[in-house]
Amino acid sequence: MVSPQTSEGRSVIERVFDVLGAFDSGNVSLSASEISRRAGIPVATTYRIVSKLLDWGALERIGANKYAIGLRLWEVASLAPRHAALREAAISPMVDLHAKTHSMVMVSVRDRREGVWLESVSGRGGALHRTWSTGNRFPLHATACGLVLLVQAPAAVRDDVYAAGLPAYTDRTVTDPAALRKLLDETRRRGYAVGGDQLIEGVAGLSVPVRDENGAGVGALGIVTESSAVITPRHITLALEASRRITEALAHRSRETEPATATASRGGRGRGAALTDLA
Repeated sequence: MVSPQTSEGRSVIERVFDVLGAFDSGNVSLSASEISRRAGIPVATTYRIVSKLLDWGALERIGANKYAIGLRLWEVASLAPRHAALREAAISPMVDLHAKTHSMVMVSVRDRREGVWLESVSGRGGALHRTWSTGNRFPLHATACGLVLLVQAPAAVRDDVYAAGLPAYTDRTVTDPAALRKLLDETRRRGYAVGGDQLIEGVAGLSVPVRDENGAGVGALGIVTESSAVITPRHITLALEASRRITEALAHRSRETEPATATASRGGRGRGAALTDLA
């Protein structure tokens, strides 16, 4: 996202964030002058910030005068516990789902009023891969995964999405809040979302919710393919089964990482006491 074209009133840390925010899926490598323009920061200031970020590893040099996001920043981001657990739990079911459908498969999460692709497995439609690459953001109202994430979101978030406006990306994008509410009610009722040609013409999607062991929605599992391909009941069944496996993997991971003290506090009166409790 491009920052305002003035740096007045912004703190040093805000300017650092603006420099990092100059990069996106369409601008993965930038020169210092390009960063300066997109971040709205003077070139001299940009050079100083870029130099510090290079030293720390948040940026890395590409060629003679280009910069890109560095490995150190990716390493830090990968430590986010909630998303790391979901990604780890989803990988195997996603690979199996891709093998059975020959379509692109991804898992996504919500970040405020946007969705973020957390992980993806490419299908045969190579041209689709960049749009749905890991880390890319997408509008919630214009994708099947976004509809599922909106259903999971608090009512206040949905109200914010309606109030912020629903931009049109194609002729079929839902831009009327009343129509979107109806679509969300339908998604909630049937337990999955199907959409086509709303974000990009020629692309269709299917999405099912991903839940944790307590039944709370934590993300959306999606299939993306060409609009000409028919999404059949088999696709829905396979996606729901993959989602169930992710939930099971999340529950298993939760049990493995649960502190021993928590286990002891629930039944830590000894083996005999546990047997008595079961009687």
